[in-house]
This record gives sequence, C-alpha cells and structure tokens, in this order.
Amino acid sequence: MFYTKDGTAYCRNCCQRSAVLLLIILCCYGLGFSQAPTTYVITFSDKKNSSYDTAFPEAFLSLRAIEKRQRLNIPITERDLPINDTYINLLKNFSSIEIITQSKWLNYVVVTCDNQLVLETIKYLPFVSQVKKTHEIDYSHFDIRFSNREYNYPKNISTQHDTNGLAYYGLAAKQIAVHSGQYLHQQGYQGEGMLIVMLDNGYNSLDTLTLFNSFRENRRLVGIYDAAQGEPTALYRAGDHGTKVLSVMALNEPYHFVGTAPYADYFLIRTEMDTYEDILEEYFWVAGAEMADSIGADVVNSSLGYTYFDNEEQNHSFDDLDGRHSVASIAASILSQNGCIVCVAAGNEGEKEWHYISIPSDAPDALCVAAMSTDSTIAGFSSRGSKSFTYTKPDVTSVGFQAAYCTMGDTIDRGNGTSLATPVCAGLCACLWQAFPDKSSLEIMEAIRQSAHIYEHKDTLFGNGIPNFQKAYKMLLESGIETIDHRSLFKIYPNPTNDILNISCLSDNAQFYRLQIYDIRGSIVKTHSFHTSQAWIDVTDFSQGIYFVKCITDDNQVDMLKFVKY
Repeated sequence: MFYTKDGTAYCRNCCQRSAVLLLIILCCYGLGFSQAPTTYVITFSDKKNSSYDTAFPEAFLSLRAIEKRQRLNIPITERDLPINDTYINLLKNFSSIEIITQSKWLNYVVVTCDNQLVLETIKYLPFVSQVKKTHEIDYSHFDIRFSNREYNYPKNISTQHDTNGLAYYGLAAKQIAVHSGQYLHQQGYQGEGMLIVMLDNGYNSLDTLTLFNSFRENRRLVGIYDAAQGEPTALYRAGDHGTKVLSVMALNEPYHFVGTAPYADYFLIRTEMDTYEDILEEYFWVAGAEMADSIGADVVNSSLGYTYFDNEEQNHSFDDLDGRHSVASIAASILSQNGCIVCVAAGNEGEKEWHYISIPSDAPDALCVAAMSTDSTIAGFSSRGSKSFTYTKPDVTSVGFQAAYCTMGDTIDRGNGTSLATPVCAGLCACLWQAFPDKSSLEIMEAIRQSAHIYEHKDTLFGNGIPNFQKAYKMLLESGIETIDHRSLFKIYPNPTNDILNISCLSDNAQFYRLQIYDIRGSIVKTHSFHTSQAWIDVTDFSQGIYFVKCITDDNQVDMLKFVKY
C-alpha cells in the first residue's frame, strides 16, 4: 500500500449503509490465509462450448455495464464470457485442488494443490494450455493490445483560477484548487450518477465514523465485494487504508471537508491482504477489476502497487514495467478499454532502491498518479518514470504531500503518499466524465493528460504534469462534443420507498410504456406494461437495496432511473 503518515515510515510495495440500504455482498473464490499459500495458474486454451453467449450479455454483465458498452460502441466479445463451467467442474473433481480466484478476461484459475502428480496430470487435459506457479507464467499467452492515443484537443485554452467558494471545501480546499476542480462542481458536476469503484485493503470503521454520516445517509455506497479473502463482513474490520483513500473523494461536510466527487456512488472492493505481500495479490486485483467492469464502473481508484514480495523469487524487475508482465497491468488496460477510467498510484519508491513506478501503474491505458505538495513541488518519495519507457509515466501528478484525509480517530489530518494523490484525481475524473458521457474513457483520460501543465515538455517526475480540469472541460467542449443535459422521460417517487413506487410518464407522445426493474447485479426482478401516464408498482416483497428501472415508451424512447428499497 502507498499511504504513509510521514512520507518515509511505511511502504509495502506501494501502496452500512444505514438501514434503508442493503449492502450487496458478493463473495469470490478466496479462502482466506494468514500467510500466502503456494499457488498455481491453470490457463485454459479456449472458451468453446460455453453456456454463455455474447448475444445475451445480461447473464454476465449488469444492465449498467451493457448500456455503457452500447453508448460508447464498445463490443461485447468472447473475452467477456465467463470461463467454461465444464472446465471448472472438471478441476473440482480433483480433491487436492482448491480454486482461489479466476479471470474470465485472461481465461485462467488460480489454485492451491499439494499433489504434484495431479498438477502434472492437469497439464495434459486438452483444454489446458499451461500450469505454472503464479510468478512463473508465460505472459505471452495473454493477448493484449494497447490503445493508440491520437486525440488532438484545442490548444491555448484560457482559464481563470477562480478562488471564490473554496471555503466550502474546508481542509480539502487546496488539493481541489490546484486542479481548478471546483470549476467542475460549480458547473453542476459533482459526480451524480457516476459509479466509482475502490480496489484497496479494507474499509475499517466506515460504518461508524461520523465524518462519513452524509455518505451513509445519502446512500452513496452501493455494494461491497471481497476479492481477496472471501469474508465480506470483515471489510469493515480489515485494513483502514481504503477508508482513508475513500475519504478524499467521498466526504461531504461543507466548510469542514468536501471531497472531489461528493455525490458519486461507490462500490468497495478488497483486493489486498495485510498479512502477507505476495504476487497472488495481483491476481486478486484482476478479480476486483473484472467485478468493477461487470457492474459498469465509470472510475476505478487503486492506491495499490507491487514490486517486491515476501518470497524474493516473485520480485519484479525493471524490465517488467511495460504493461505486459503482470496480470494486474494487463487487466488495468483491458478495464480502461472496456470503458472505465483507471487511476493507479505511482508508488512511494522515489527515494528507495527500487526508485520507479510500480505495477499495475505501468499499464499504458491507465492514469498513473504521482504525488506533489499544494505548492506544486514534486514529493521526494513519489516514484519515478524512466526515459527508457516507450510511453510517459507517471501520467499526471496530484496532491499527495500533506494531503487532507479522514483518520481512524474521526478527524481530518494530513499525510503523505501517492495513495492520497490518486483519489484527488480519480474523483475529478468522474466529475469531468459526468459532463461528457458520450466521450470514451480513453478520450477523457487523454484530455486530462493534455490539460496538464508540462504536457509539451513531459518528464519522469511529473509525467505530463498537473492536470487542470477547467482546461480539460473547455478542451472537450470546444472539440465539438457538447455537454449533455438528459431530460427525464419518467419520474418515480417516493425514493427511497418501502412499499409503493409511483411512476409518472412525462412524454406527451407515449400511448403506453413498459418497465423492466433490475437489481444491482443486472437480473430482471419485475416487468410491467401500462396504458396510463400515472401508475404504481408494489415493491413490498423486494429485498432491501438499489434497483434500476428501465422505462421504454411505445415510440422506443428509453429512460433509466434508480431507486432504493429500504
């Protein structure tokens, strides 16, 4: 993890909702270990005869994810299909095999096995392409193509650094002002409707800290998932790194502390273990990234990174920093190409032997975030890029020296680390994309790069420099894409509700309309058709949680609304 209180003391390779909201708790295949087990990667050769079909993506992607793919013209391909169930079931027939985690994108499972004869036998199964220890896999098996960035935005956009209203942000004022981030908020873009996913080590005390009262009361948390240990209830009693990082974006206490995306929705995932440092955690990161994609995340914040491990055989080398020599780095680029802005901390190795950025911040299609002070001085601990890289890393720089965050003592303090710089940037990314929903994630990230202060003279410390989100906004605006003000076709109320949901059709042309109600996982839980402009639905039997209502008129106009059942 990357967070350090004094900038030097700690660095392990980089860094209830209230009763009205059901936390969607999803368990993965993790078993939970106090120390890292010996693990193997079994890579499959194909997805033939799969029970899933790209023509029916609702079986493996949420409605939100499907609609985003459609909006951004991102195809759903075989890579998105889950692993063939037959292959999984055949492996489970071996009593010595236990599945720890898996990846549909890279078509592998990670297992423990204490029987070498079984492992040798599995190698000869017709659908298995390799069986290797987690740090010995052949990465050439994973076909990854990076995006070709060729976005040219208008240059010399004039901006005025308006300092009015900064008192509203309290102790967070300087870290938003350095990016002119308050401009986005003043334009009405504070993260509403955007989904930010956290990949971190745990969210200790998030359910009790009073500074998160607004976060809980306004139902900003839409779900949790444990990709590392398989005990979701432990997330609130696990590491506290995630809580601190989250506070930089999500706190909303006017004149005390307002984060960079105070009105976004958040989904929290654990991918990191505190009890060991092992390359297995990179595989947990992939599982977290795939979950983020499947639920339709707009932005992922990962203040984590990997270089050295408890087992020295697993250690990365400088040559690994090309986006191709870690499953996590490969997954970060896939996630970005699938329509998600991925922000990854550069690391705190600048003054240490390793010196350079860490994995997965080396992914070309992700934003690697370095750290500086509010006076724009690069932090000595911030990990460096290299002139030998074929692309610029870090990508951008944000405030990570004496950055404000929420402590476990329920106070605001200041600390150091690229872990804190990354969410400053990630929250503003969500607000910028909110303004331009028809731009792709790659286009938004490139506008952010090009808005940075040394974009024309990039270096290995700042990368492209300090992004100016007011400038990025105007660049996108003047590139021919107007901001979109979606007029609702329907209105639903009350929201939240415990029993009756009223529906009002605001279209003058619709003669009838139909509704489809989906849960957070994308499963249809109710359908209805109406011939009146006013109607109601009984949701008394629904489980507590967040639901999406897809409203379709007879002239094929579509509206998407959200409500909470308590």
